[in-house]
Amino acid sequence: MISKYPKKKLARIFFQVVFLVVFFWLLIRTGASATETFKYSNYFFYFDPLLLIINLFSTHTLINLFLLSLIPLALTIVFGRFFCGWVCPMGTIHHFFSWLFGRGKKRVEQVDHKLIKLKYVILTLILLMALFGTNIGGWLDPFSILTRSTSIAVSPSANYIIEETLKEGAEESGIIAKGLKPAYEFSKKNILPNKPRKYLQSVFIGFIFFLLIAANFYKRRFFCNYLCPLGALYGLFSRFSILNLDVDKGSCKKCNVCSSDCTYNGSPYQDYMKSECMVCYNCEDSCPPDSINTKFRFHVKGSVNKIDLGRRRITGSLISGMFFASLPRIAGTSKSRIHNFERPPGSVSESDFLDRCIRCGECMQACPTNFIQPALFETGIDGLWTPILEPLTGYCEYECYRCTQVCPTNAIETLSLEDKKNFKIGIAVVVKDRCYTYADGYNCAVCEEHCPVPDKAIRFREVDVWNFEGKLVKVKQIYVVPDLCIGCGICENVCPRSDAPGIVNTAEEEQREFEY
Repeated sequence: MISKYPKKKLARIFFQVVFLVVFFWLLIRTGASATETFKYSNYFFYFDPLLLIINLFSTHTLINLFLLSLIPLALTIVFGRFFCGWVCPMGTIHHFFSWLFGRGKKRVEQVDHKLIKLKYVILTLILLMALFGTNIGGWLDPFSILTRSTSIAVSPSANYIIEETLKEGAEESGIIAKGLKPAYEFSKKNILPNKPRKYLQSVFIGFIFFLLIAANFYKRRFFCNYLCPLGALYGLFSRFSILNLDVDKGSCKKCNVCSSDCTYNGSPYQDYMKSECMVCYNCEDSCPPDSINTKFRFHVKGSVNKIDLGRRRITGSLISGMFFASLPRIAGTSKSRIHNFERPPGSVSESDFLDRCIRCGECMQACPTNFIQPALFETGIDGLWTPILEPLTGYCEYECYRCTQVCPTNAIETLSLEDKKNFKIGIAVVVKDRCYTYADGYNCAVCEEHCPVPDKAIRFREVDVWNFEGKLVKVKQIYVVPDLCIGCGICENVCPRSDAPGIVNTAEEEQREFEY
């Protein structure tokens, strides 16, 4: 069975599987229940040259680790667009589903030149907007999409299915329980989070991800060929690669069967586009007379079709980029210091944060209490899917600093555990018309008991009040010590009121707005 596959194709599949497994293993370890911080989960991002350019354009600074992305970019000059075909985990997933949806339906299709140009227009738009200070690259960057979708939609669903299945089996008696109980204990320690993950946008983000997957039913590797800005960047460089597909004209029957498995519906026989070729070697495998092979040679004039966007498309992209970059600037919430949301500990000022954040969701995956959630429009148009804090779903664990260790762009800067404990995210405010100790006139100490600050940021003062029965009683009313409160949100999260909390977290006195 294996012998029918050429060695080059087997090598490609092997590397695809390896990089895919490593990517998901790192991501799973980031969100596992173990309390220690797992580093290196963000290293895939440092091999993404698109993020290097976007970060440089939007922040005018350079993160040294992003220079690693120059390695695959340089190798593209030699081997062509190998990164998309051999390394990219997002590309591997689309390649698999393209094969799955097209199995038994191999047919020769024409290259869709108009759709192929779309990703180059998107790349131009993203880079121009970054140059004008609006960073939306994370919306379509393949690593950001895959990390965000996995963390917020795929992983929580898979965790729920795994835990419920193993837990139910482990509680049974007999041989099944003996086998599943160790698996359940191992999963709880190394794979599953310490509490079920719930995200406010899991359905929305999951729908977009599965829509991209389903698009492979319409066109092979739809996202890679027509939408991916990183693929477009590699395509621009791969045009100059010295690795070329070569056709033996003497044995070639001009049947064009090689295009039936081509990822972009081209072939070495006709419509060969080096910018779109992912060096997958499917054409070699499908060629009946074995007329296709690869050779290292410099570009031969007229032998390769080029991408020509045309002056109208380029002009349109430039105008559109400037227009869309201006929209967040005229929105009232964009990069404003006046806002009603909080960012994770270690976050930089709002203006710098939106310039740096790539919406990857690494911090959300790392947070053990589900405190970090993806924003919709709470933070403005350009803040879509950036991390915000939601006390109703979680709180900031006092002894945890994992989110400060995984951000690839330093939108959330690296902090020591001690620095994180003292980092002021915001401040808690008592809502007197809802708090039991004020509105109803009886004692409640839940928020004070859970306050993790050693000196207690929530305290009591004894006062005489008229309670809900019309009696004058002594009540220990809570109050917040602003200098001690770090805005961890646990008080709002544990408040026993069922309609709305009697104490809320606010962005007042955010440390990040006073340090940068």
